[in-house]
Amino acid sequence: MNLKENDKILKISKSLKKGMIEYIEPGESEYTASDVEKCMILINNFLDKVSKSESKESGMLLVKNVVLDLNNLNENCDYELIETGQREQIAEIIILAGHLKGYNDINEDITEEWRDW
Repeated sequence: MNLKENDKILKISKSLKKGMIEYIEPGESEYTASDVEKCMILINNFLDKVSKSESKESGMLLVKNVVLDLNNLNENCDYELIETGQREQIAEIIILAGHLKGYNDINEDITEEWRDW
């Protein structure tokens, strides 16, 4: 199961990236298109790894790691990269991926424990 190919995850990911890029105001934003790429790489790497995971325990460790990595990236961008809309989309991707693997309920926020954004 390649979660990056899931229609709903693809749609959310494209919207997330587009929204982050559109929000950049040259000279005024604390993040760049490069930071958006780093964010998308973190999410895509998570999706690759969780697609191959074989247990809830390993899946939840992947969730924790990607959330902590996203926390660090957002901190490096003065907390401007991941705003409310982006937070909801990123959490939805992670929650949906876990749900499709059978690791969590679709309404269970598995990011909240570690999330600073």
